[in-house]
Amino acid sequence: MLRRFPSALGPRRHALWNERGGPTRAAILLPSGHAMLSVGDDNREINGPACVLVSVQPRHFLRLDAGTPAQVLYFSDLLLVDAIGKGAESVPLRYMAEQSLIVSSEPDAALFDDLAHAFGAIERELGREDGASWRFLTAQLGVILIQCWRLSGLEAAGRQSASTQGALLMRFRHMVELHFREHWRIGRYAEALGLSHDRLHDICVRTLKRSPLDLVHDRLAHEACLQLVRSGLSIEQVAADLGFRNATHFTRFFRIRTGSTPARYRNQITRQHSDRREDTIRSFADWP
Repeated sequence: MLRRFPSALGPRRHALWNERGGPTRAAILLPSGHAMLSVGDDNREINGPACVLVSVQPRHFLRLDAGTPAQVLYFSDLLLVDAIGKGAESVPLRYMAEQSLIVSSEPDAALFDDLAHAFGAIERELGREDGASWRFLTAQLGVILIQCWRLSGLEAAGRQSASTQGALLMRFRHMVELHFREHWRIGRYAEALGLSHDRLHDICVRTLKRSPLDLVHDRLAHEACLQLVRSGLSIEQVAADLGFRNATHFTRFFRIRTGSTPARYRNQITRQHSDRREDTIRSFADWP
């Protein structure tokens, strides 16, 4: 979804959080002017031309000064994963997309023009009467992410740390995101990373105090929680989507990870207030 806020004669405040649900990741384009991004007592100043990547939270507001236009592009985790792909740039792009980031046009105006053009292309595609192309949307979101990566300086910094343990963990994290539904064995992850099983285990335990298997299971349980609360799928359908042999196997796994059955968890969280629910279900950005 893309929201356009034309410039106005006076200042305006727009809520970014949608109480009815929907994607919680957003890219904000500020072609010119001045704005303030606020959540609670945290305020971040934005001077256009600029682009902002943010994970939207309750009580998240965009305050636009008089004469300041803006566009807000909301996108799902699924669109993000497809836009990032599986290439060499996928790991740093995924890491960047999960941070709050503000980039300006100062480093390279041409790169920023490409980024702004992608917003316009997405808006036109979403307005097509015969429906938008998923492939087109992921391609344009990929342009936005890559140009933000370049404008932020993270591309250059990444070249200097490609072999660090932090970079290896980011690569592992991205592979988990791509393959946790396939229930890869840890040895397969290690092989794909060019590491031994013991080396991957050592890096995870020394850095995160958790085993690789525990991290993979945490991601799987996190996705299960999301689907139980945010989707209308039955428990059997959730189990199948997450790669479990059957609902019994899924229920056993879920009880071990959360201390509750899927049905009880869904009923408990659904009864809670929406703000409380969002506090209960962590973002994947909380994964170490």
